[in-house]
Amino acid sequence: MKQTIRNLALLLSAAFCISAHAQIDLLRNSGFDSDLSYWANPFDRPAQWNATDSDGNGNSGSVQLINEGESNGGVPVAIEQCIPALANTQYEFGGDLEVPSGQPAETRAFIFVYAYKNGDCSGSFSASHEASADGVGSWTRVTNVFFTGDTTTSLKVLIGVRKPAGETADAAALFDGLFVRQIGGQTGDVLGPAMSTSWYNPAESGHGVMIHILNATTAWMCWFTFDLDGAPTWICALGTVSGNAIQFDDAFLVEGGAFPPDFDPDLISEVPWGSITISFTDCANGTLTWTTSASGFQSGSMPVARLLPLWGAHCP
Repeated sequence: MKQTIRNLALLLSAAFCISAHAQIDLLRNSGFDSDLSYWANPFDRPAQWNATDSDGNGNSGSVQLINEGESNGGVPVAIEQCIPALANTQYEFGGDLEVPSGQPAETRAFIFVYAYKNGDCSGSFSASHEASADGVGSWTRVTNVFFTGDTTTSLKVLIGVRKPAGETADAAALFDGLFVRQIGGQTGDVLGPAMSTSWYNPAESGHGVMIHILNATTAWMCWFTFDLDGAPTWICALGTVSGNAIQFDDAFLVEGGAFPPDFDPDLISEVPWGSITISFTDCANGTLTWTTSASGFQSGSMPVARLLPLWGAHCP
């Protein structure tokens, strides 16, 4: 857990800055920084890493796909990736697409997402969704939103290039910044991106809890409060999301810090404190319950409310 503390400042900063468009990307190597790792090419179609990056980052790149030979008007998929998913849940997907200048007329780049009931994306898909772009010579950001079905356990992301039927010239497209992220909880759940923010007890303004929903199953929290003697205290934990609650079994005190320039990360320590459960009744209200035997504290509970919505992260 020592590394957790050393990265605490980064996590806190990320939590305060998070918005609906900054949720966890479920794809691996979605930005094609240096290669095509984690992407399968089951049909051995032309796909290669390209140094062109949609953000102009000289340390990253993209993937170039080529539709070669005579076209039947379809979209020959080149590379794909399978990721786990939840049933009855809202997802958003998309990415940056570009059709370079000089391609055959009507060349179009496509992203597909197929839903499967098998966890390894095998068998027949139960639903499909797509996003595409045909902008020539410039990057186009495309997105789409969908709900999974009752039996969905995995999603397959596929990309390819289409050209008109009968066209024999090669047609290329570039793909970068691809993403798939959960943007809503399961049916009946209230937990979602809008809840990554600061929470407090309206009757006790002056201390509060920062919550960061990392993904569909994991969350981080820090409670900035005081002990019974009035000393400032940080109580932090990594927890598990379940339905409309987050369970933090191993909450700890953060101790050993000093104000810069005397701060030394090697002096930071985690002192076991107890457990915390946060149960939500809706997107803006809940109850924080805690159990502790640590000296200077007592077990209890209190209502919590969302302090302020963050930009782009609004309750449904």
